[in-house]
Amino acid sequence: MKQSLRTIQLPLFIWTGTMILFSSLPGSKLPEVVLFWQWDKGAHCAEYFVFTVLLFRYFVLGRHKTPDQALRFCLVIGLTYAALDELHQILIPKRECSIYDFAADAAGILSGAIAAWQYYRKRFMHEEKIAA
Repeated sequence: MKQSLRTIQLPLFIWTGTMILFSSLPGSKLPEVVLFWQWDKGAHCAEYFVFTVLLFRYFVLGRHKTPDQALRFCLVIGLTYAALDELHQILIPKRECSIYDFAADAAGILSGAIAAWQYYRKRFMHEEKIAA
């Protein structure tokens, strides 16, 4: 089933916009939970996992990149975006730039990129066999 560029881009743009929105909230608007640190790192990892899978999907389906090319793009873009997001939080009241948040982001990026790469590599090889 062929997908339009809009259906490929829209989820990525909505997810990225939501990430920017939540990253821009002052610290006073965030929930205060005793186990917040553990929840926070899991949320960072999951957030960037989804972002990377959607970004990978965009490169493979929307820009017709190979899974290997998409993997490289996603790692560079994802890690750069995560670093800039952490730096951006210096400007937000009651927020801080955290190497631990960046590490959780990087874990989500790496796991999302590997999962998407494995999925699309198998799909890519399957489509090549059908075309041959």
